[in-house]
Amino acid sequence: MTRDSRQATLGSISESDEIESLEDIDWTFKGVDTREYTHGLHNYPARMVPQIVDRLLSFYKDEGVVEEGDLVYDPFSGSGTTSVEARLHGLNAEANDINPFAVMLSQAKAIPLERAGLSDARDALLEGLSDELREVREEFKSEGEVSWLEMPDVRDGWFPEPQLHELAHIRDRIDDIEDEFGIEYARFFRLVLSHTTRKVSYQRNGEFKRYRLSEEDREDHDPNVEDTFTKKLKKNYDLMVGYSEKVDHSLDTTIHYSDSRSAVEDVGEEKADIVITSPPYGDHRTTVAYGQFSQDPALLTGKVGYDEMKDVDKNGLGGKNQVLEPLSELEEYSPTLKATLDTLREKDGRSDDAMNFFRDYYAVMEQVAEITKSGQPVAWVVANRTMSRVNIPTHLITRELCEHLGYEFTHNLPREIPNKTLPWENAPENVEGTKGNLMANENIVILRAP
Repeated sequence: MTRDSRQATLGSISESDEIESLEDIDWTFKGVDTREYTHGLHNYPARMVPQIVDRLLSFYKDEGVVEEGDLVYDPFSGSGTTSVEARLHGLNAEANDINPFAVMLSQAKAIPLERAGLSDARDALLEGLSDELREVREEFKSEGEVSWLEMPDVRDGWFPEPQLHELAHIRDRIDDIEDEFGIEYARFFRLVLSHTTRKVSYQRNGEFKRYRLSEEDREDHDPNVEDTFTKKLKKNYDLMVGYSEKVDHSLDTTIHYSDSRSAVEDVGEEKADIVITSPPYGDHRTTVAYGQFSQDPALLTGKVGYDEMKDVDKNGLGGKNQVLEPLSELEEYSPTLKATLDTLREKDGRSDDAMNFFRDYYAVMEQVAEITKSGQPVAWVVANRTMSRVNIPTHLITRELCEHLGYEFTHNLPREIPNKTLPWENAPENVEGTKGNLMANENIVILRAP
């Protein structure tokens, strides 16, 4: 698919039209394919719609603000949407994330694999796998364990048997692939195993937080590991081949396993030509639990342990594992934040949680200001959540905090969220039967770096 024909599917503007202004674009992107190329390799909570990144990069390239070979930076890599789109636009990418599974996911999606090498690695992985999985099932049935397997550190009661042993055996086969073909190919196969892990587990479909099937449903849950794995492998293979044939393999994509609140240490100063990112909407514990979603897939497929994955949500913005000192002046920097916190205090709401989140968010803004070249665009894709039934106008707070740091505001582009995987309502006070609206709209807040 050519760049022009691809753009023709991404909004209300036809391929023959010139985009004279960002306001000309229909940012809702209702009904578009958000899983083309490697965007479809694996699910992830609250994925940023790739068409947002595509349109922004197309616009700024057409305006001459960004050129091929420039660097795109994303302080919240997540599933790697920005890095994939950067490569599709002939741009280098750098990003970071505190979730080791997100780092692996971003690398596997954004770094292309040669078709011949991928085909050889796939064939090596599948050779004899069916017979070996049958042996695993038979030994488990007769012995109650499989002596040659080291079992992953997943929590008891979250997987049926012997399927967990079959997953562990596929993991070992992928480790062999890494030794023979390299880490890039192993990462690709680990995403297939991760998908299979979630399908095989007792995790409830459609939930990103850890919720198990009922005991009754667990009794009937007897998934076919091999079938699930091979079907997903075929689909992912085709997606990667399409992506690999489209992009420039000489470009660089670097995903740091590090905290965006200290990102300058890894990325450096005055490096990024453009920043496009979708920050978390709140602390991971009460909004989107990225760590919970990633825990079992990471333990089955990665080189991380339970304690490391358990801390992912605690280490997120506004999390329990605080890494920054309180910033008492923060309310002075943003009148909207002050008014919001005052309202929360009047209601005995979660004002401290809100303050902790925006303190951490502000620290990322400071880092991004140092990383980005002066005057270059920085786009924050944010949604306005509620806390204690109080709306949090994150787009206004983002603008005001950035302006305090010397950013220059250029655009606020509102959009509805028809495609994003998010809860539409929750129980904000944890009272049974009480629910409140969450996020159905986003704003793309664009500023120029100081």
